Amino acid sequence: FLRTIDDDLETTSYALFGQMNWAFAPTWNLALGLRYTKEDKDYARSTSTFSNVLPALNGTFAFTIDDSWNATTPSIAIQKELSEQSMIYASANRGFKSGGFNGRANSAAEVSTFDPETVWTYEGGWKFASADRRLLGSVTVFHSEYKDFQARVSEITNPGAPIPTFSFPVLNAAELSIDGVEFEGTALIGEGTRLSAQVGWLDAEYDEFNDPRIAVDPTLASLHDNVPFSPEWTARLAASHSWFLASGSMLTLGGDLSYRDDVWLSVDNREVLSQDAYTLFGLYGIWDSPEGNWQVRAGVKNLTDEVYKTDGQEFSSVGNIQTAYYGWPRHFYVAVRYNWF
Repeated sequence: FLRTIDDDLETTSYALFGQMNWAFAPTWNLALGLRYTKEDKDYARSTSTFSNVLPALNGTFAFTIDDSWNATTPSIAIQKELSEQSMIYASANRGFKSGGFNGRANSAAEVSTFDPETVWTYEGGWKFASADRRLLGSVTVFHSEYKDFQARVSEITNPGAPIPTFSFPVLNAAELSIDGVEFEGTALIGEGTRLSAQVGWLDAEYDEFNDPRIAVDPTLASLHDNVPFSPEWTARLAASHSWFLASGSMLTLGGDLSYRDDVWLSVDNREVLSQDAYTLFGLYGIWDSPEGNWQVRAGVKNLTDEVYKTDGQEFSSVGNIQTAYYGWPRHFYVAVRYNWF
């Protein structure tokens, strides 16, 4: 079985936007923004299939399609300075992800267009610093509401037929809500030691998922129990120490670890396309020249050679094919940088 594919997508985007800031009281600031976006897309696809097992699939299929989408996305933010080292804020923003075409169409029946995805995000937070700014931190709480979530699925279009045909559409299938809390902090200890930490908590749930496949096979409803790419917990810790050498140059040694909770890697929750929680470690060293124009950095990433998946494509309707993509294994690197200014 062999399939060749030639895709050509041209996107033209136009935007008009403006923002106004108003310091309406000594310690208060209001920011209002408005953006209009229009996107035109032209898509051409040609695919040829060669099969000795299923000769009926052989042939070349080509099509062109175009469409355009637009959206108006406002934003509002209010900020209150509590002191010279502390402030609180709240904001609301509307986001827009343009519509598109089924980039996996292999027959006329699969040619389809999907609509834009939109989101309203509401956020509040507190940013603070110590008087000497050796301690910096922030806490953020947010809530996002998605509509017409673009879900990529895999389906058999003629169940029970002697020769099955397959489709891989993108559906405007879901409404979903995401709640989250994030903490970030940095501390400078002594003359050259820096510690930093980030912790995130996420709760993502579908409010509604409209999948036409469920009418044919109700058991497929369980595939949408979890929102993909939404680990409940994430965290990162880092530490470094810098020394000034006798030559006037600087040497920095550091390391970090990052944690990512269990996560699903496809809209259809297939066990193969999931990743258990894992932790990555890294070490590095940096040398900066006395003038600050040269820098040499070397290190190792994924120190423990952890095997982990980062993405997946779900083609289970075609011979139960499920493709996973893996992160980098342990690797060493050296980088040299020169600053002209």
